[in-house]
Amino acid sequence: MLSGAYASAAEITVMGYRGPFEENYMKSVIQPFMKANPDIKVNYYGVQNAATSLGNMRAQRDAPQVNAVIYDLSVAKIAKEEGLVAELDTSKTTNYADLFDIGKELGGAAIPLTYDTLTLIYNSKAFPTPPVSWEALWDKKQAGKVVLPAQGGGDIQAIVLTIIANRLAGEEDYKKTIDPGVEKLVELAPRVQTWEPKPDSYTLIANGTATVSIGWNARSQFYFDQTEGRLNSIAPAEGTASQINVISAIEKASEPEATQTFINYAIGPEAQAAFAKAMFYAPTNKKAEVDEATAKRIPMMDPAQQEKLIKVDWMTIGDMRDDLLQPWRRKIIPAGR
Repeated sequence: MLSGAYASAAEITVMGYRGPFEENYMKSVIQPFMKANPDIKVNYYGVQNAATSLGNMRAQRDAPQVNAVIYDLSVAKIAKEEGLVAELDTSKTTNYADLFDIGKELGGAAIPLTYDTLTLIYNSKAFPTPPVSWEALWDKKQAGKVVLPAQGGGDIQAIVLTIIANRLAGEEDYKKTIDPGVEKLVELAPRVQTWEPKPDSYTLIANGTATVSIGWNARSQFYFDQTEGRLNSIAPAEGTASQINVISAIEKASEPEATQTFINYAIGPEAQAAFAKAMFYAPTNKKAEVDEATAKRIPMMDPAQQEKLIKVDWMTIGDMRDDLLQPWRRKIIPAGR
């Protein structure tokens, strides 16, 4: 492992998702890291989503205020193309060799940190019999009680739902056309209560304001515990798609050695297992030992779900982003007004 032989104490800032992610990442990864590396202080700067992180990186291009960033793979590709992130030497990042191959497309510029999946989230009281299909979103009984997070015209959740809706409508190749999926979502639009759930879709499902939505498994499991099961989630029978969070070192940022030391720890088996237990993300490190009870709540660790995983080429999603989201702004959301 890289060691921190620094002339004086180093201080770095990691930018990443705020809310439960931030709280749990501080407790299960950052605090244990600082205990093991007392000469490195790590701060965490929480933001709403990966797009916000990208905006901050662009604004701070010449004088970065953060040293590392946690965001999704498709946005990382854009950051790499724009020269915003440093290319780490993976041979010196000793834990890199133990990572699964999923999400390694950008090499040392963006290293796989967590795997997650899109799930169907629902209010347990509204569904005495748990739903098993994505079609639950289109169930007429739930009209007016569906929420879909598409703030600002949609982000990665909207992209994945478009790909899933396309498959439900009979077209498996989203690169060929997404028209069938868009039409299916246009059908759903009049039943949607809000496209901008506040504070988020998980809260509205848990308190009964809405009955069914989409969400990430990791957060869904966290809210399942927080709400004593009022919010529940399912990886539907048709399969789901993965979302990959990566970690990058920022180009031109100070303390590159301390940053690489932290990144190497973050992808190590101990940190990976601790964060999986705290937040139900599938670890990216093959050597991470996750207890059976935790693994059962992570679809990416279920062989049956792995077989049904819907393939998403995150390296082209960045280029297709506007084509995938434009229909949300122009057709899908307006159809609900």
